[in-house]
Amino acid sequence: MEGARETTGREPTSTYRELEEKNVQHLLDRSIKFRHKIDKDMVMPESSKKDMILIPSLALNLLLLYPLFVGCKKWELLSWSRRAAAEAEAVASVSCSGHGRAYLDGITVDGMPVCECNSCFGGPNCSEVIAGCPADVDSGDPLFLEPFWMQRAASSAVLIAGWHRMSYSFNDNSSISQELENHIRKVHAIVKNAVTDRFIVFGAGSTQLLNAAVHALSMDNSSPPSAVVASVPFYPKLKVSYKQQTDFFSSLGYKFYGDTSMRKNPSDVSMNAIEFVTSPNNPDGKLRKKVLRGESVRAIHDHAYYWPHFTGIPTPADEDIMIFTLSKLTGHAGTRFGWALIKDEAVYRRMLTYSDESCYGVSRDTQRLPGSNVRGKKTRIVTQSLEMLE
Repeated sequence: MEGARETTGREPTSTYRELEEKNVQHLLDRSIKFRHKIDKDMVMPESSKKDMILIPSLALNLLLLYPLFVGCKKWELLSWSRRAAAEAEAVASVSCSGHGRAYLDGITVDGMPVCECNSCFGGPNCSEVIAGCPADVDSGDPLFLEPFWMQRAASSAVLIAGWHRMSYSFNDNSSISQELENHIRKVHAIVKNAVTDRFIVFGAGSTQLLNAAVHALSMDNSSPPSAVVASVPFYPKLKVSYKQQTDFFSSLGYKFYGDTSMRKNPSDVSMNAIEFVTSPNNPDGKLRKKVLRGESVRAIHDHAYYWPHFTGIPTPADEDIMIFTLSKLTGHAGTRFGWALIKDEAVYRRMLTYSDESCYGVSRDTQRLPGSNVRGKKTRIVTQSLEMLE
């Protein structure tokens, strides 16, 4: 863990490992010599018989205990991180019957974290089904991906020091982690679901980026307002997101007009329009294309579900503005992280300004989870998700 290196000022030494390796090898060598002597002499004194049994036994015990011994020594080299790691594992071990979870930052009783139950479950360990509980088909959490990450508990764990990234920006004065950007490009290149030779902007989930894109595109119009539209059918909450966001952040530059079909009248060809294209679409899963045509029409492609665990990938998406979200790739909806791939530099700079001015960029801690470095290896949430896509 990087914190251990900061505290000790050096990498953990290999003294214990080297010592044990030498001891084990020495005993094994002695065991082999005794065996050769036995084969040669054929007759052994009683003491040699005892040695023949004792020494290989000692060697075997040392081999079995060696990983535990070295692990304990490595644990002793850690200082401030030991308590944090122990607390995290203790909370993760709390049983909630598979219908809930206890959290370090969650509800506590007598100072101890307790189970927070999923919908329609209750009781101390979430084992009680709540009778008559209605199912909300308009929403959902990506908890079906939780077992995948539980199976990778060690490699996906993240320990954040209390003084981690306290500055407003990274060393290059940007609000975007270059390492995380590189891994996002790598994932797209491997999955082949998007062309990435373009600019990237991070956002607080795709929600922020959708309006950032509307804002950026509306600034090109010579005769506002732009008509913001989306094609039906669409996920009810997506409709609310498209409409409410556009209305809430309403300016003289744009206004939500509803269904795309309402703007297909030939007389509206000259009208400025911004079309949301959800592909794959939710709820029907269809791969959609832009409907409106014309020089004054711009499109924002919402590709949240354009991953192999939701749909087939016939070809890499190659649009002017493409928006993705971590919640659909890895299931980490609460992290609130999304990114946009943008072809036009002017639009990119406007969206970047929107993000910086509205919340001074995405939280550094938010960027740490998908881009975390575990035990010095390039083992990251984003790239680990490739195992899930196989």
